Order: sequence, then C-alpha cells, then structure tokens
Amino acid sequence: MSTDRPDDFDDVPIRRSLPPGGSGDDRLRDDYRDYPPLRPRRKPGFGIWMAVLWALVYFKVTQIIGAIALGIPIIIVALMIDAQRNGNGALNDPSKLNEWMQGPTGRVATLTLVTATQFLGLLLSWILLRYWCGREWKRKIALTRLPSATHVILVLIGFPALIALGAAIEIPIQRFVPSLQDVLNALHINIEFEGADKALPKLIGSSPWALAIFAVAISPGICEEIFCRGFLAWGLAGRYVTWVVILVVSFLFGCLHGDPQQGVGAMFLGAAIHGAYVATRSLWVAMFVHFANNGIAVVHYNDQLMPGVLKPFEIVLDNSPVLFLCSALLLFIAVMYALYQTHCKLVSTEPGLPAWRPDGVSSQELPPPGSGTIVTRDPISPVSVALVLTGAVAFGLVMAFA
Repeated sequence: MSTDRPDDFDDVPIRRSLPPGGSGDDRLRDDYRDYPPLRPRRKPGFGIWMAVLWALVYFKVTQIIGAIALGIPIIIVALMIDAQRNGNGALNDPSKLNEWMQGPTGRVATLTLVTATQFLGLLLSWILLRYWCGREWKRKIALTRLPSATHVILVLIGFPALIALGAAIEIPIQRFVPSLQDVLNALHINIEFEGADKALPKLIGSSPWALAIFAVAISPGICEEIFCRGFLAWGLAGRYVTWVVILVVSFLFGCLHGDPQQGVGAMFLGAAIHGAYVATRSLWVAMFVHFANNGIAVVHYNDQLMPGVLKPFEIVLDNSPVLFLCSALLLFIAVMYALYQTHCKLVSTEPGLPAWRPDGVSSQELPPPGSGTIVTRDPISPVSVALVLTGAVAFGLVMAFA
C-alpha cells in the first residue's frame, strides 16, 4: 500500500484552508455550530420509582377504574337477568343487594367482573410493552420459548413443596401482619372488608367450576405475570442485577393484592415464581406456577371439584409442624438448586465468536433470529438429582406417616 495517499487511512486528519472572513477560531466555532451535539444514549429499561409508578397505574386501572366502569354494567345486566327469572326483589329493595351478591347470580357476576378487570390489565400491559419494547415484545420478555423437559419435571416436583411452604408461612402472617380490616379500623375508617381467606371460599364454593378456574387461576396467571414478570421485570433488568429485580418485582406483586396479609404471602410466591422464570428463561413457567397455585385453591374450595384436597397438608402441619416444614424446605431448596445448576444461558453457534447479549444488566430477553446465539443449559448433575430425590422422598414420607 502506498503511504503518500492520506485517504488510505481513516484516522489521518485532512487539513482544509479556512475561508476568508474571520479568524480561524471564529470560523472553527461556526463549523461546529453546523453539527448538533450528540445526545447521550438513554439507559435501557427504567428505574425502581418508575416501576412503582407503573404498578400504581396498573392497580388503579384494574381495581378502581375497571371495577367501576366494568362492574356497574355487569351487575346491572346480572340483576336484570335474575329479575326475569326470580322477580324484582333485589331491584326493588337495595337492602337485599348484598344478599343477592352472595347468591348464585351475584357470584357469577363477581367472577365475571374479576376476569374482565384482569384482561383490562392485560390490555394495559400490552400497550406498555409495545411502547417500551416494540413489536418484538414477546421475545424480549421470553414469551416465545417453551421450557425444556428437565425444567418442567423439576417445577412439577417442587410444586407440592411450594404449596406446603405457603401453608406454613400463612400462620405467622396471620399472627403478625395486620389485615386490611385492621388497617381500616386503626385509621377509624368505617368500612367492612372481608379478607381473601374468608371471601374466596364463599365466592367459589358453589360457583360454576369452569368459570371459577378461569377467573381465579387462568386469567391472573396470564395477565399478572405478563405485567409483573414480563413488563416490570424487563424494565428493571435493564439497570439492576437479578436479585434486585426479584425483590422489587415480588414486593410490587404483593402490593397489587391490596390486603397486607395476602400481599405478604404473594411476595414469597412471587419470589419463587421469578426464580423459576430466570432459571428457565420462559415466561410460560411463571404463568403455569401462578395458575397452578391459584387453581389448587379453586379445587380445594369448589364443591363440584375436589373439596378439601389440601386438607392433608393442614393435618400434617398441625400434627408435625417441624417435620412438615423441614421436609418441604429440603425439597424446595433441592429443586431451586437444580434449577440454578441447569439455568439457561446464551451460547454462540459460531466457534470463536462471542454470543449475542441483550441490552441491560440482567435481561431475560431471548436472542433474535440470525444472531448466531441459542438458549441452552447444562445437563442436570448427579448431585442435583440426588438432592431432589432425597427431598421428594423425605417430603413424601412425612406426608404419608406424620
């Protein structure tokens, strides 16, 4: 290559004579004015306070605006249908409205309203994801990937332990965490509020089982997970490490439940769900665990399904609380360790080339097509298999003989 041609080198400065009419410094400043200053690149995602703001917006849209805008027409239609069948009792006597709400038609209307508000929240989540993530929002929140068979088996094995631990922590929560009714009484607000532990059995006890499962299990499993583990986690993962994202999202997930007692339990559940989501890099796992947790409650309380299916957990917890808690904790830790040991990672398909990496700190975004990167995992180790089997056998023995 010849060295007497400056244009052969990208880094060789080119001297240009300054036009007449002004000093060199003045002309240089004029030249720089022709080029606008470079804007600093915006950080990916958003911060904690923005996540809190979006959680408040979600709560307001679903629990206040949606409850009013959708609840009034749903209840009016249900009252009119009931009046055609059974007369105008509740329409003519407002004092009977509460009694009507506890009846069959009122419960169906309530479950329909719950479903409608959930999908209103899903619409909000879709709008936010399209704005922040664009058309590829499903890939960016790991909604386009199904989990591996190994991860599915581990989640299924660990699910009874999750239910058992939820039953165990409910005792100190009921004792030490005030309910929403306690908070209202302390603030001298004369409003009667029935907690979820009492309202849920009444609501779904004799309701149509398919509607109860759809309203209480399927719709929250889809809608709340896309907002919390999807949108909120995606935004926070752009700036924070994984454990911070799990803590913040789980806290906000609990706050969305309103009642402090129910919310604290939901925080622990949310942390477990989020851990499985990070390990499997699939939002379908988070939605399944959420659905299964709520669905088992429907099966337990609904008269048409398997009422009392969780009774063995309650009996063993009362008779042998230490063994029950230790065995459930052993199984839960073993499964979480196995998920961590086999957690998904991004690997390049091109030898010698680095794998594609998403923007941000700890995003679970899936690699785009043509990136030369795939999602893979390490095979489960003998140690993980031994721990999971030990935990499963120990928990099974305690449930069978304690």
